[in-house]
Amino acid sequence: MITSVISFEIPQDLLASLKIGSADLTRDIRLLAAITYFQEKKLSLGKAAHLAGLNRLVFMDILARKGIILFDYDESVLESDLNGIRQLEGDTDDHQ
Repeated sequence: MITSVISFEIPQDLLASLKIGSADLTRDIRLLAAITYFQEKKLSLGKAAHLAGLNRLVFMDILARKGIILFDYDESVLESDLNGIRQLEGDTDDHQ
């Protein structure tokens, strides 16, 4: 896979104010970018997790802890799915 390196300068006093090192800031920026791009639907869950440098389950856990909706489920789709489940349950009851 071809990769790109992105770098920018951060004043040391800013790092001191945050009380973190440059590696921690890099990790935080990657995570924040991944979350933002996921919320804006610019990246899928898997690609956003990859950008954050995390596996999908860990990224999902972080999103859940932050109260970020993982799956944007349209109400009409939900109602349709629930109707389908009800029909399946009815079919199962008929066969017993």
